[in-house]
This record gives sequence, C-alpha cells and structure tokens, in this order.
Amino acid sequence: MAEHATPPGDTGAIGMLTGASFFVADGPAGGGGASGGGGAPGFYLSKEAMTAELTNLQNLQTRIDSQIEKAVPMWSIVPPGKDPASLRNTDASNNSGNYYRGHLMRQSAYLGSVIQKMKDALGIHDAHDQQAGKDITKQGEGHF
Repeated sequence: MAEHATPPGDTGAIGMLTGASFFVADGPAGGGGASGGGGAPGFYLSKEAMTAELTNLQNLQTRIDSQIEKAVPMWSIVPPGKDPASLRNTDASNNSGNYYRGHLMRQSAYLGSVIQKMKDALGIHDAHDQQAGKDITKQGEGHF
C-alpha cells in the first residue's frame, strides 16, 4: 500500500481541513461523535450516512493507492542510450510521471485526513483497539 504522507512543502487541500470537523448528527458513537446540529462548524451526518461515505472514501483511497503502484513505470524510465536527446526525453518523461505521482499522493493524503476525521467522529479507533487487545493478551500470559 502506498504511503499516505503529504508531499514536502504541500499545504494545499489538506491544510484547508485543519479546522474542519465531522459530527454524527444522531448521537454519539462509541464516545466519538457529537449529537445534534449545533453551533460548531463542520459536517453533520447520520451514523449510517457517515459509515457509508467512510466506506466509499476508503475504497477510493485504495483505488488511488493502486494507481500509484501501477504507475511506477511513469517515473522510472531508463534512457535507451546515453546521447543528449535520449537523456533529455527520458528526464522530461520521468518529470511528468513525478508530477502525476505527486498528484496521486496528495489525493491519497487528503482522503486519509477526511477518513481519519470520520473515524474519530464515529468512534472508530483501530490502532488503539488493536494495541489494547495485544496488551491485554500479553498481560494475561503471565498470570495463570
């Protein structure tokens, strides 16, 4: 799977999400949501709508990550010769591929930010839940 990091120096669309919040409009989900459509600015969705949209965005991010993996040849072209024309054309092609890769990485990182905010609103904390499970299992191993 592709890395979900923001390319260096990029403050574009991801920066715009810094203050945005997602709220579950029909009540808290596992302690992670906020009820009502009150005063805080952000996105208010029902639990069902947010869960469905979360699934859609995760599928889209998977497709984008797959595109990154499949597009590696677009920025790793090897020149057929060492003559100046071959080197220049290869550099131009690789640069074009690098721009495409950067675009896909920014899309994936943006989706990653939205996905994480939705998970937080829904009370989905995968990494913490997995670590807690491991800690409990480890703790129980020595106390029989």
